[in-house]
Amino acid sequence: MKDIIPNSLQFAKKKPLSSTISSGWKKWLNAVVEYWKSHHINAWAIFYFIVYIILVLKFVTIRELDDGILFGAYSILVSLYILSRFALAYLYDPVPTGNSEGYEPTVTFAVPSKNEGANIRETIMKIAESDYPKHKFDIVAVNDGSTDATLAEMLEAKKLAKRIGVEVEVVHWEENRGKREGMAECTLRSKNELVVFIDSDSFVVEDTLRELVKYFIDPRVGAVAGHGFVANADTNALTKMQDVRYFVAFKAYKAAESLFGTVTCCSGCGSAYRRTYMMKVLDEWRYQKFLGQQCTYGDDRSLTNFLLRDGYITLYAPKAKIYTIVPDTFRQFMRQQLRWKKSWTKETLKAGLFIWKRNPIMSISFYLGAILPLVSPIVALRALIWQPFLTGNAPWFYIIGLFLMALCYGIYYYVYTRDKYWIYGVCFAIIYTLALMWQLPWAMMTLKDPRWGTR
Repeated sequence: MKDIIPNSLQFAKKKPLSSTISSGWKKWLNAVVEYWKSHHINAWAIFYFIVYIILVLKFVTIRELDDGILFGAYSILVSLYILSRFALAYLYDPVPTGNSEGYEPTVTFAVPSKNEGANIRETIMKIAESDYPKHKFDIVAVNDGSTDATLAEMLEAKKLAKRIGVEVEVVHWEENRGKREGMAECTLRSKNELVVFIDSDSFVVEDTLRELVKYFIDPRVGAVAGHGFVANADTNALTKMQDVRYFVAFKAYKAAESLFGTVTCCSGCGSAYRRTYMMKVLDEWRYQKFLGQQCTYGDDRSLTNFLLRDGYITLYAPKAKIYTIVPDTFRQFMRQQLRWKKSWTKETLKAGLFIWKRNPIMSISFYLGAILPLVSPIVALRALIWQPFLTGNAPWFYIIGLFLMALCYGIYYYVYTRDKYWIYGVCFAIIYTLALMWQLPWAMMTLKDPRWGTR
């Protein structure tokens, strides 16, 4: 079986830029990067300069408050909100509270799976090869009504893992019961201190587990999210855009939340939970309903919410690397995004009832992050269609502001990775603003639809 991880996580091994974009763009992008290097221009300096230009632009547009307080306030607040994520993330110092040296709690890896025959063996074997005492962790894999070779691959992985001293329990369900049921089953079968959920199309590296568990030395910690990377980033332009998006979402957004011990979603691709705290909310989470319907999506965000509600700390571990396979077609991607937006809507409403009890800065940021996406479609319609129709003027301020924010997004990625594919981050930010924002209203109108929307 092909090992996809080494070729996907090392930026130096990515496909040539010319294989995915035109030669003209390639020359321009390479020229920009080479200019920075040859003139010893610090990427942080470029990033801060763009931030400065954005703030100046927003200061100029304060005059819009005279025409419409909603639109002028939105213009300012959305920029400050996004830039504050970068600033707060910079302040995050990921150091466990207490001496974690020698701390090795017992762990169960939980891997619920349906129709992942192509990846499940590698997922299990990557876990089994973890640099952690073999007698201190085990794996529970649930075959949730698969119709492909998932069960056979699980059983083969069980044999291989046994040879290196790792126990794998395979649970076989003839009929599909849903991912949440699979996660609950793994938790109930575990006898260990921590449960680490790994998506069946995700892969850990040798030190992922050690990087996750060290934060649990603090008894207040209920869950820790790892850092998700895109395993199939080199597939096409869409996966490259998601590669940048994942990096910034974890490095900036989750780090900013972790500064206050309030990561709002410990992602399903790879996160650890303290089992005793999970057991307190297991039935409530397992049988959760919304608008009279059984919840069948947003399992990770929902479980995180229950722990936050009960006062536990949730953190982000930037060195705990997990590689996950993302949608490589636009149709799959849009279905995934719709499901995520439904989950975000449902769980944001729930979190809004108690998040004010957390840190005041975190609370303000949370409520801003909940309100701004609701307003953004209205603002976009006004800026791009209504105002030009009334005045005959092109929406240059909106377009320039959007481009600068997108550029800021891409440069932030480049600062940490030195990867020339930062341009895909710029493209994603623009596409997300102009296209994907319209999914949120539809997600809200179809909240009662319980279908999973698989890839």
